[in-house]
Amino acid sequence: MKKRRLHHFTPFSELPRNKQRDLYVSLRWRTMRDTGTFGGMFTSDCMLDEPGRPQLYKQWFDFYFLGKDGFTIWNTMVFSATYEFWNKTSTLASQHALSLLSEEQRRRECGLEWEGPFLRDGEKYYIMAERPMHTHDCFGGLTLREYERKYELEIIENRPPPIYESFKVDRSYQYGIGLKAVVQAEEINREVIEATIDRFRQVGEKDWQSEKPVPREVLPFETQESALSKVKHPI
Repeated sequence: MKKRRLHHFTPFSELPRNKQRDLYVSLRWRTMRDTGTFGGMFTSDCMLDEPGRPQLYKQWFDFYFLGKDGFTIWNTMVFSATYEFWNKTSTLASQHALSLLSEEQRRRECGLEWEGPFLRDGEKYYIMAERPMHTHDCFGGLTLREYERKYELEIIENRPPPIYESFKVDRSYQYGIGLKAVVQAEEINREVIEATIDRFRQVGEKDWQSEKPVPREVLPFETQESALSKVKHPI
């Protein structure tokens, strides 16, 4: 049986070579044009060096760079090890919390409900209904979010997941080939991105994971929510 395609476009990796080449050349010109902003190795739709942006808000970045074969575009998301650590601990806490609920409780907590329809200028529209907060006996009388925060801190303090520097390729993207990169860095800046590109090319532009995890002492000992609450923003 032929596998059903889940998207309604042809992935970049399945395009004819001449189409890939046209897009490659177009991005090459754009990268050259943006040299004054990004340095000439990559380009992006995002602002990289936003003045006054705190370091904890510089933990990921989206960008594009060219493959070495003259055809490939790498559509990249780079994350710091700190960001990846918080993402994993949050996901583990959420999965554990939801596993303690019944199917009906999960539906009530996670299902989307809408209010409406309302009429405006002859058009119908709906708004998302505000979800009431429920406490649960299985959480010791806490709400889902309160328990997730509590359990996430327990994971961080007692069972921190290992984080590895890595590259993960995804060929289902419409524009370019997807690439997720995890790097050990205090923040994502131009120097880190350029070093990430160099390293990806050195490993052969393929999936890769470091042999040793990122040292535990350089990863957070508090939740992302707690850390961000302490950030002082410039006035």
